[in-house]
Amino acid sequence: MARSIFRRVVNALPRHSIIGRLVRPLVEDRKTLAGRMSWIGIAIVVVFLMVALFADVLAPFDPLALADQKDIPPWTNAPVSRNESFNIQQGNWTESWFAIDPQRPQLPPAARAVDGNGATSNHTGDVQEVWDFFLNIKRDAVQSVGFIVWLAPDTSPGHYARVRVSSDGGGNWSVPFDIRDVSIGVHVDVTNLTAWNAAKLGDRGLRFQVEHAADGPTSGNLSVDYFGATTVWLTYWHLMGTDGLGRDVFSRVLLGTRTSLVIMAIGVTFALVVGFPIGLYSGYRGGTFDKIMVLFMDSLYSFPGLLFAGLIAVLIGKGVVNIGLAVTVIYIPLYFRVTRSQMLSAREELYVEAARASGAPPTRIVFRYIMMNVIVAIPVIFSISAADAILTAAGLSYLGLGVEPPTADWGLDLSAAAEKIDNGIWWSSFFPGFAIVFLTVGLSFLGEGLNDIVNPLLKKERS
Repeated sequence: MARSIFRRVVNALPRHSIIGRLVRPLVEDRKTLAGRMSWIGIAIVVVFLMVALFADVLAPFDPLALADQKDIPPWTNAPVSRNESFNIQQGNWTESWFAIDPQRPQLPPAARAVDGNGATSNHTGDVQEVWDFFLNIKRDAVQSVGFIVWLAPDTSPGHYARVRVSSDGGGNWSVPFDIRDVSIGVHVDVTNLTAWNAAKLGDRGLRFQVEHAADGPTSGNLSVDYFGATTVWLTYWHLMGTDGLGRDVFSRVLLGTRTSLVIMAIGVTFALVVGFPIGLYSGYRGGTFDKIMVLFMDSLYSFPGLLFAGLIAVLIGKGVVNIGLAVTVIYIPLYFRVTRSQMLSAREELYVEAARASGAPPTRIVFRYIMMNVIVAIPVIFSISAADAILTAAGLSYLGLGVEPPTADWGLDLSAAAEKIDNGIWWSSFFPGFAIVFLTVGLSFLGEGLNDIVNPLLKKERS
């Protein structure tokens, strides 16, 4: 039923109209190699257009936000181990846990690194409370929680640390854990104390009390060289993994589709709007004006496209619109040359001579008779130049001349991830690169297939 309706619609299109001269050959020659290439290209382009339109709905994460741990491989929930020291403390120990040794100012604050720079208490009963551990948990899938205490060797015999844990910011405390070993890191697992989640392990949730305890005399020295919290948690499942900042690669590829297509649309459309009418007018008029325009356009065309677009981008600045305009400049000569070439051939046709003989003004001849025959070749050039525009835009972003971070863009993400390929982190560069190649191939298929179908000389050669 649907196929029958589609055929009726196609057959209803006038064969010599612009749409009819494109659509009818596509349907009639769909089983040829050129027809199959064209339809494959159309399918790929439609898919990318749908992705660009609905990227906000399809993206599982905010493409600009740090969604998870950095460099998570694709198709997996990766376990993330964290061992972090505290950032905030208060209590009555004789030497502040944030004290810095004036003899060694390069060392971090006391008890935050195993460096011999410990926090000290001289009397039993002294209590120090520490919290704000930068565990940076993104998901409530906590597998284990614990803490590490490293007592310095100058701790007096019989003196030890008694540690209590709170998961609600100090509202309730666990039974004490006694730490007696010296000059070694003692890890205590507290996973079973409660059902841990990201909130309980946040800046204000997880707290520890470290009390100076002793078996004998109350006077003595207790020195804590390091105190830290540990945890292991599972990341979210990411189809394409995360990048070096922790952003979801799949979400950025989806939003990058929109960025690339917008740049391509701006560049190619403006080039068509400028280059096509100038090529029509120049080819029809001829004379000195035509020679000047040909010289000027050939001069522009002789520049390497990426280099010329980069120069324009430097002059007008970064951004999606500016990069689109930079891409425009390098394709205006292409549309001018193709249109002028078609015009030079079409203006000698008999129907043009008949129009002149009937007294039709030049404007009517150009836009009523010639343009309708010349414009049929434009979709071919449009598809091929669009494929090249995608590569040019990605190249500019890769070189740092395109859009600015943190915009989701294929070339920008490719550039940021390139240096990590040698470290085995391939996914954050592979998927943006694959999207560039896939869309470029689709547009090239469409352009080459249309060229074989629409071009009567090529059709004659095939037959």
